[in-house]
Amino acid sequence: ARAHASMKASVDESYLKNLDDLSPSDLRIKIVQLASEMGERTKWEAVRLREFLGMKEKEVGDKYLELMQKQRLEFEDLLARRLREQEANITKAANDALEAKENSIQSVVNAAASAQEQEYNAALKASEARMEREINAKYESQFGSQLAEAKNEYLKDLKDKIASIDLLTHRLKEAQDNLQISRNFESGSQRAHRVSAAALALSEKMESSKAAAEEYAALKSAAVENGVIASALETIPTSVKKGIPTLPELQGSFDGVYNTGRQAAYVPKGRSGVEGQLAGKLFAALSVPPSSDSAPPADESDDGKMADYILARAKQHIEVGELEAAVSDLDQLSGQVAFTMKDWKSAAMDRIAVEKALKVIKMECALMNKNMGG
Repeated sequence: ARAHASMKASVDESYLKNLDDLSPSDLRIKIVQLASEMGERTKWEAVRLREFLGMKEKEVGDKYLELMQKQRLEFEDLLARRLREQEANITKAANDALEAKENSIQSVVNAAASAQEQEYNAALKASEARMEREINAKYESQFGSQLAEAKNEYLKDLKDKIASIDLLTHRLKEAQDNLQISRNFESGSQRAHRVSAAALALSEKMESSKAAAEEYAALKSAAVENGVIASALETIPTSVKKGIPTLPELQGSFDGVYNTGRQAAYVPKGRSGVEGQLAGKLFAALSVPPSSDSAPPADESDDGKMADYILARAKQHIEVGELEAAVSDLDQLSGQVAFTMKDWKSAAMDRIAVEKALKVIKMECALMNKNMGG
């Protein structure tokens, strides 16, 4: 409205003032000029309108893109929760079926053993009674030697039957032992599967910089009986709940802190104010960064050059992915330079601890699965 009023005032001042005093030819000239001016202003307004529409179109597009990304993240989170619930339900159903199967097998084995034992005991008693009656009836009138011989044969037969019962008892005990071994193996196999699945979920999440609090808690709960994995989890820093930068992210963010560290290295001693910071930026810009394979500064008392050399060596290690060597170099820094690199070094140390712990966890899971496979 203000621009419109200004334009109207300009038109009134330039073309509509003192119209009564103009001759017809001057009036025609004024009209032609006014028409030309209005055409130019119309073009200018069209350009402004196009720019405004383009800006609004981009703003609406960014807004809808952000909304779609938010919906996609919510859907992925919902899908992950549903998958976990489904896995828990399937695991519970399998455990219930296995327990029912074990109980059924145990009841069948117990019933068969009891029935067989009763059958053998009844047969033994019947045989004993029958043989005793036959012997008493047949050999009552015969000599004692014959009776002794019959008794010996009876005792031999009795011993054979007792040996048969002992054999069956031994076989029953072996069957029970095999059943217990099978039960222990299946239980260990399920536990190894749960631990491996939780370790795989944690490893996949830690390959990015996303938070892994749920995966960490799941693996810790699943591996409560495994001392190696529990010890490895204790070494993972608490920052895993917020997310730990990956190696490429650490490599990408190091360039910024590297330049800031060089500037801090060249700040004159005793001049930490604005002038000292400006001087550090100037000296860092004018000096040539040392190469990683160059010799250390001859004057080791020159803290600025020595810090610059250490930063260059750390940068070389980071570019090839050697975070531990880079952190070892950065530990040699002190003062303002060390303070500048503090946050990046802390993130790098967290990533190193995570990679070491994941390596131990993966090795332990592989050993567990190998043992379960025989």
